[in-house]
Amino acid sequence: MRRIGGVWDEITSFADRVVHHALIDVLEPHLDRRMAPCSFACRRGMGQHRALRQAQRLVRRWPWFLQIDIARCFPSMRHDVVLAALARRLKDRAALALCATIVRAGGDAGVGLPIGNLTSQWLANLVLDGLDHWLLGEQRVAGCVRYMDDVVVFAPQRDELAALRPRIDGWLAAHGLAVKEAAARLWPSRAGLPFLGFVVHAGMLRLRPQNARRSRKRLAQRLWQWRTGQIDDAQYAASAASTIAHLRHGATLQLRRAWFFPDKRPRVEGPLNRCNRGGSFDNDPDNARSDNRNNNDATNRNDNLGARPAKTSVRQIPEDAPAAPPGRARGCPDPGPGWH
Repeated sequence: MRRIGGVWDEITSFADRVVHHALIDVLEPHLDRRMAPCSFACRRGMGQHRALRQAQRLVRRWPWFLQIDIARCFPSMRHDVVLAALARRLKDRAALALCATIVRAGGDAGVGLPIGNLTSQWLANLVLDGLDHWLLGEQRVAGCVRYMDDVVVFAPQRDELAALRPRIDGWLAAHGLAVKEAAARLWPSRAGLPFLGFVVHAGMLRLRPQNARRSRKRLAQRLWQWRTGQIDDAQYAASAASTIAHLRHGATLQLRRAWFFPDKRPRVEGPLNRCNRGGSFDNDPDNARSDNRNNNDATNRNDNLGARPAKTSVRQIPEDAPAAPPGRARGCPDPGPGWH
C-alpha cells in the first residue's frame, strides 16, 4: 500500500483482483436488487450516459438543484460502517467473513478503502445507497440522482434545498463522511448542472471545456502512438470511435467536425465571403437575411425562402441612399404599399 497525495492506494496483486471479481459476481445480484433507482454507479445498465439522461429529465422538471460532492470518499470510509451496511444485506457468514478480510486489509486505523478495487467501488456505493433511501424516503425529495460520490437533489423551491443541506451534513457526519465545500452548489436549473463531464441543460448537454481539452489530448496521444507504430490501425480506430461515441451524447457536432474534419469547409476571405452560420456573423450593412427579403424584386438575387444569409456586395449602395424600413436592407427600393 502507498500514499499518493494524501490518499491511500493499495497495489493489489493479480490473484487478489481475481478474488475480488469472483466475489462481486456472487454478491452483485443481492446488493443491486435493493439499491435505489437514483444510483447509477457500478450497476449493469446504469452507467454514466443513463445518469446524464436522468439528470436532464430532472433539470427539465424542477427549477432548483443542490449538488454535493463527498470529500475523499474512499479514504474516509469507516470499516465499521461498511461492514454494518453489508450485514444488513447479507446473511451468509462465510461471505461476510471474506468481505471483512478484504475491507480490513486496506486503509489505516479502521478507515479507508483502497482506490481502484472493484470491491471498494461496490462497498462505497452500498454505504451511499443508505443516503439515497434516506433522501427519497424520510426526506421525500422531489428528485435525486447520484453517481458514486456526486449527489444532486432537486426541488421546486430554493428554501427547501437550503433547509435540507444541514440535514445531509448530519447524515454524512454520522457515517464518517463530509461534503467538499468547494464543489457544493445550490443553483437554479436554468444555469445548467455540471455533471459527469457535461453541463446539463433542459434542451442539450454541453461538453465542459476541461473535458474537451482532456479528450483532445487523449486523441493526440493515440495519434502519436499510431504514427510511431506503438498501436496498429485497429487500435487507433477503436480509440477514436470510443471518443466519438461518448461525445455524441452531447451537443458536440461542430467540435467533432473541427477535430476530425478540420479542412472540410475552408473559410473564404475577401468581399465575397458568405456567412457560414444562420445569423449575422461578420455581416456588414450590405448583408441581409433572406427571411427579411422574401418579396424579391429585380435587384434582389436571393430567390429562396428561409434564413440563409445572402451577400449583396456586388451591388454598390450609394451613400445617400434612404434608410430602409424595418426588415429590409439599406438601399433596397421600396416595393410600395402593402410590401410588409
